[in-house]
Amino acid sequence: MLQRLSILLFTILLLVNIVSGQALQLRAGNFTLSSDKSDSTLLKQALQLIHIEQGSYEMKYGLKLEKALGVHFYYDKEELGARMHAVPYWSAGIAKAGSEVHIYGRNRSQWLSILKHELFHALLGQNEVNVPVWLNEGLAQWQAGQMDWGGFMELGTATARGKLIPLVDLDVILSFNHKRASLAYGQALDATRFLMNRHGESILPYLLRADELSFRERFLAESGEDLIDFEIEWRENMETRFWFFKISQIPGILWAFSPLIVILAWFLKRRRGKKKIQEWEQEENKQDEPKYFA
Repeated sequence: MLQRLSILLFTILLLVNIVSGQALQLRAGNFTLSSDKSDSTLLKQALQLIHIEQGSYEMKYGLKLEKALGVHFYYDKEELGARMHAVPYWSAGIAKAGSEVHIYGRNRSQWLSILKHELFHALLGQNEVNVPVWLNEGLAQWQAGQMDWGGFMELGTATARGKLIPLVDLDVILSFNHKRASLAYGQALDATRFLMNRHGESILPYLLRADELSFRERFLAESGEDLIDFEIEWRENMETRFWFFKISQIPGILWAFSPLIVILAWFLKRRRGKKKIQEWEQEENKQDEPKYFA
């Protein structure tokens, strides 16, 4: 009901400004949304998403997204202008100081998902919450529901080859090339999920605080373990979960066992076929029985 009322007020009080050419800007409360093309549907969907995320933030983290925030969509990335120098070539969005979010990825079907991700960064910025980059990026991905099969494969391969990036090195993730950044984001999400599985999601509001303690001190106080011990446990958990990737790294191992795999597959298929024939014979010998009872 509150959300519908908010959308209704937005529709009534919305200020629409034609900035230049086809550019469009919408303002509602503390939020200013713009696009370099006249795409009012996109901006209205984005505003509705922001309202939904606001409720989620308060419920999960005890934080509010309520200060002035500008959200800008770019069909033409060149419109970013001077901001381009801070944008990695592989990125699709960026949040600045809790006051600006810029979305410019080529895959426009993912823009709202990217907005979810960047809004979380804006939330921490507005509340002056300082956490390691791995947790910041991990929670942003988790909040946005971002994870794909490629990330799973990268994690498994890196674990098997001993190529995982130390979590502290993720602090300079914006300087990574595309391949290394992809692995870094996968690690950030996986470590964040491991944290929540280990200590529960209820620990998050306590970790996302702005107080006199450093994050390391706060983490130790709330979890009972040091960040170094946490990373060791996470890496050992990765070794357990991705053990089968190590087998694939042994030269010729799959070729050596491939004949056995083919024979086993043929045997199981033949056995399943015989079992099916027996079931059909048993069904033919059965008398018809009612399938439903009053």
